[in-house]
Amino acid sequence: MYIGHAGVALGAKRFAPSVTLAALIFAAYLPDWVDAALCVTGKHHNAQMLSHSVPAALVLAVLAGATQLRRADRGAFFIIAATVISHVLLDYITGIKPTWPGGPLVGLQIYSLPIVDFAVEAAVIVAGWLLYKQAVPASTGRWNSPATMLVALLFMQAAVDVQRLLAPSLNKC
Repeated sequence: MYIGHAGVALGAKRFAPSVTLAALIFAAYLPDWVDAALCVTGKHHNAQMLSHSVPAALVLAVLAGATQLRRADRGAFFIIAATVISHVLLDYITGIKPTWPGGPLVGLQIYSLPIVDFAVEAAVIVAGWLLYKQAVPASTGRWNSPATMLVALLFMQAAVDVQRLLAPSLNKC
């Protein structure tokens, strides 16, 4: 999943109003941040196991959730942790990811069907956006309105899927 993770972060805001949207977006993409860091450092031969497997997701979820404990907000801990875990679960739909060391690779690999990928990711984005709209006050500005955000996210996802149509073999790392 690409932009759909932002939809999860938006939806999580409805259940954790005290957590900043930036923190939720960071949590939603945390496995990808770890994967990118491993790629940049040349440790990418096992990056997916260290970033997208079930054990890695659980460790990352606890670490990310722990950032909220200093505020004595247990609810925020669980929302942040669930947001991290959602990343791996959603990636099992869109890609093929490791389960655990020595375990199978699983996933539906809808990345290979960019139109289907767009439909699935757009559904996640719209669902998250609908929840987000309930969590924030109505905006009157044209450029900071939730509607503008929705259009921008859907446009970004469309751009990703067009790229996948044009260059399906382009690797991330």
